[in-house]
Amino acid sequence: MTYEEYISYHKRGDAGVEERMIASLAYSLKLNQWDSFRLIYFYTMTYHIPSALTMLLEGQRDMKQLHFRTDRRYVRCNGAYDRMLKELNRGMLSALLAVKTTSDAYSVVSSWYFFGRYAAFLFLEVYMNVFKPQWVDDLRFKWEHDENYTKGAVYITKNGNREVLDAFLESAKMDTKDNCFAIETSLCAVAKFFKGTRYDGYYTERMLNEADNSKWRELIYNNV
Repeated sequence: MTYEEYISYHKRGDAGVEERMIASLAYSLKLNQWDSFRLIYFYTMTYHIPSALTMLLEGQRDMKQLHFRTDRRYVRCNGAYDRMLKELNRGMLSALLAVKTTSDAYSVVSSWYFFGRYAAFLFLEVYMNVFKPQWVDDLRFKWEHDENYTKGAVYITKNGNREVLDAFLESAKMDTKDNCFAIETSLCAVAKFFKGTRYDGYYTERMLNEADNSKWRELIYNNV
């Protein structure tokens, strides 16, 4: 994949379709700031839009009635689910409303219980879509060798040098007019393209398939 092909893929929006859907749902449902924040939190807990809606709109808390996708299945283990619900408080939202940069936002979210790098990036990508904060986007990736976003960037740049990857990130943010968290998401998709487990349109198809099997089908489809 060339750099130009990557920029085109990112702009088509498939990789971040769910993150933008949460924003559309928050607007459609006329959620206030706190409920919008809770919807993002529940989505990050489950990585599953129908489950997040069920938690917010119906107050469902029975794990057996919810779906936990991919690595979020670990939320169900060792009391993590109950603790994440207990930890949720308005001070979390207040802290994010007060920060001025993406690096400070990441520091805030990654300090929360059970929010490692992946969950923090996911949360913040959705948060930026919903709240549209005017943060200075100064976060620098660590470019860990085994991370999918690093693999995706190396596939594109054909270079694993940190300076090259940092320059790539800055160029990609400028050319996509998007933020570092969204760039990370589409780079992960690129890595999975090369692995053969994803394709252009995969994430949109998955989101709609999951909507088809839920009570929230019309709500989700009406906001595509």
